[in-house]
Amino acid sequence: MGGTAETESTRRKGRIAYRKVWWMRFWLPVIAIGAWTWFGHTAVSAYHLAKEGVVVPATVTDVERWGRTHTNKVQFTTADGRRIETSVAPQTCDLKEPGAQMQIRYVASDPYNAQDTCDQPRHDMSVGGALTGLVVTALSVQAWRLWLRHRRTGQLPPEYPM
Repeated sequence: MGGTAETESTRRKGRIAYRKVWWMRFWLPVIAIGAWTWFGHTAVSAYHLAKEGVVVPATVTDVERWGRTHTNKVQFTTADGRRIETSVAPQTCDLKEPGAQMQIRYVASDPYNAQDTCDQPRHDMSVGGALTGLVVTALSVQAWRLWLRHRRTGQLPPEYPM
């Protein structure tokens, strides 16, 4: 009788493990594609900002503070004469007071995506996207391998009554 209970317990554990792997083999690739898309977008954005960025003077109009996050609201004139107001998050730069002057970098095709010139073009987000993409891709491959191994060896748990 003890052997039967142990077998049933083992089957139950197998079913639980199989269900976890079953759904992960579908969702992990979707999450990985999202992470790689995020990586690609931030990497291309940082590349364009570094290569095509135009440096102009800007005036700080307001300082937004919430929690530990601070941004400078700045106003500047683009090279083609448009007046733009946007937020600039200081990464390594000091937070400026309203009325202060600063140099910012922007791309002509997207002037609202501006950055303080003392910061390097944003690459930290692209590194985070790459690391997330690598980890989730590895987990996705492992989930598929585990599921295929269960399928090949016939270790799929029997269906259980609800």
